[in-house]
Amino acid sequence: MRNVYHLALKEFLHLWRDRRTLVFLLLMPSIMTVLFGYAIGNPKVTALRTRVLDRDGGRIGSEYVEAIEGSLTFKPDVVPDATEADVARAEEDLRTDRIAAFVVLPDGLTRDADQGRPAKVRVVVDASDTFAAPAILRELASTTVQQNSFLAANLRVRDGKARTTEDGLHQVAPIELAHELRYNPDLKTQNFVMPGVIGLILQLLTVIVMSTSIARERERGTMDQLAVTPLTPAEIFVGKLLPYFLISLVVTVNVMLLAWWLFGVSLSGHLSVVAALVVSFVLGSLGVGQVISIVSRNQSQAVQLAVFFILPAFVLSGAFTPIETQPEAVRPIAYLFPLTYFCRGFRAALLRQATLYDLRVDLAAMGLFVLVAFGASVLLLRSRRD
Repeated sequence: MRNVYHLALKEFLHLWRDRRTLVFLLLMPSIMTVLFGYAIGNPKVTALRTRVLDRDGGRIGSEYVEAIEGSLTFKPDVVPDATEADVARAEEDLRTDRIAAFVVLPDGLTRDADQGRPAKVRVVVDASDTFAAPAILRELASTTVQQNSFLAANLRVRDGKARTTEDGLHQVAPIELAHELRYNPDLKTQNFVMPGVIGLILQLLTVIVMSTSIARERERGTMDQLAVTPLTPAEIFVGKLLPYFLISLVVTVNVMLLAWWLFGVSLSGHLSVVAALVVSFVLGSLGVGQVISIVSRNQSQAVQLAVFFILPAFVLSGAFTPIETQPEAVRPIAYLFPLTYFCRGFRAALLRQATLYDLRVDLAAMGLFVLVAFGASVLLLRSRRD
């Protein structure tokens, strides 16, 4: 323990003298938490530039325009009494990316609908944006279904089969969806996103900084001095890891306080579960960083290997989008990264008040990752005393 203490103290002193690295470690996680929390915390597509060409000018056309203007999905540009020239202009604006979609309400839409004849509302969408296009179609489909329901109800009132429009609506749409939202009733996106944000920040911090530790010693020639000391590989490993582990815990507390203050993500009632998840995840990430540092000849190589590990974890772990959105053939790869288990366990603790027993699989998987990473680090240090 005395040897570990002195090596850890040396690492702390190095960090204290390297003020830029210390500021990066303490300040950047907070900045990233705020940026990611606001940027990723509201994934709903809003304010899409949409042109509405009203060639109908009647009641149904006005109701469509009103529904589109009242939707957060659209930022509509309404053209009343539109002509073929307006449609051609909309086609050109769609091609040059000045609008994301345009809707054509045809001439005679109200007349045909009131007489029970079929009518077509045309919508043209720029499908190069695979997030915006489905959002536009979903919103307009919902508006169309609503208009059809009102038309059918009014026709039943006119034919004397219903007394009021509300009566007619019950007849044409008798099935009502009674829904219950559990564990996140307000559908607060930050409750899903923040575990991914915290996990990604911790992984960036631990893997990249730790991966340069021994590579830096090797570049400066101080690794030779460590090699001739009586320090064992296990002592070198623990002494190098301990300062970054303590800093990671401080950063975690700071990030969680920001998540509570800015986004209302509260961890009260399950701190012990979150602490177990954080400790096992941080240790595993530090172990990966240490392995990368040992096999790297210089800091540049270490950073490249660290990025090669972090990028797949960022995309595949389900940190910001559910794993179920990925192809089934790719999903098993996600379970090779500790970030996957951290995000899943953190969300369960945050939203469903999961206990340590409930998360035994995730904790066991991260614990196994810690053992493998630690064991590999010590073995590599022992075999590479150079």
